Amino acid sequence: MLAVSAVFARQQIKYVLIGGLRIGVHGQGRATEDADFLLHIPALQRPPLLEAMAEAGCTVGVVQSIRDWNDGGMLVVLGPGGVHIDCLKAVSHCSIASSNEHVPKLFGSQVVRVADAAGLLLLKLIAFRSLDPEGICGILAANVGRLGLDWVRHEATLAGLDPNRMAEFEGMVQEF
Repeated sequence: MLAVSAVFARQQIKYVLIGGLRIGVHGQGRATEDADFLLHIPALQRPPLLEAMAEAGCTVGVVQSIRDWNDGGMLVVLGPGGVHIDCLKAVSHCSIASSNEHVPKLFGSQVVRVADAAGLLLLKLIAFRSLDPEGICGILAANVGRLGLDWVRHEATLAGLDPNRMAEFEGMVQEF
């Protein structure tokens, strides 16, 4: 995570750390074997970024990676030490800029941009995979009274989320 986030910083890529590593900061810890990032990157910056990642010790197939990014919105590389690095395409500036932009966190001597709790809630609400409701509850429990829930609701409405999903979310909010 540190090596790749340093590459993003040097290449001036807009990114935030999301996923299991990030949820441990805003909620209940969760075992994870990868690092997940959300990236907003113009097309012209992709080849230099992939080259810089390779120079930093990542295993990257540049041509295939660009195809995967264009076709599926995701880039998976092996980071230094064989750690999976999942980079997801931000579909809008909203995906990167949460209610408080990003939260810089210090890991050792390195600053890493991470999604704030409200931004992470929104991402989990949009994805809503099998573990996401548990993650949402963990974030809500760890941040009682400190979340911008009106912002989350507004952004979820803009994203066109299903009313049933929003009703389930409101039930989780009431629980905490």
